[in-house]
Amino acid sequence: MKKPSFFGEFLIHAGQVGSIMPSSRFLTRKMLPVTLPWHKMQQIAELGPGTGVFTKYIQNNMTSQSQMFLFEQNGKFREDLKQRFPEFRILDDACKLSEVVKETGRPFDLIVSGLPFANFSDELQERLFQIINEALACHGVFIAFQYTLLLKKKFQTNFSIADVGYTCMNVPPAWVLKCKKMRM
Repeated sequence: MKKPSFFGEFLIHAGQVGSIMPSSRFLTRKMLPVTLPWHKMQQIAELGPGTGVFTKYIQNNMTSQSQMFLFEQNGKFREDLKQRFPEFRILDDACKLSEVVKETGRPFDLIVSGLPFANFSDELQERLFQIINEALACHGVFIAFQYTLLLKKKFQTNFSIADVGYTCMNVPPAWVLKCKKMRM
């Protein structure tokens, strides 16, 4: 099977694929620093893994007891991920996070997101933020990157922001928001 072209998928599905190229290793390190307590992360989700840049890094760092779930809407990326990561469960919609929590009986210790929230309607943004917050374990971490801080207030409304980072070593440069579950 031919690997899908990131740029080609961006041209066809610009609302879903938020960039013209995959995330850089610099963004990966900013999103998933070595200080993450991998030994405590039993249930992990990646929203919008695209070509699997973060997925590969997570795979190399998670424990053998950890479960990994990938949520990818793009059909070509999803098929490629199934070939490359057959041990991970791959679903087609990030809104299915709560279904996985119900099915497994476990909330997520880590949710990593490459979703282009700025491309989504206000309604979808709010729905996703609510679903992510509800799916996070009490000690869980939600880490997302965005190409702008225009949505920072929406993140702050829905999560407790623990840290905001930035890397110019990505195309385009990106902001990283590390969030905790909002106490209801």
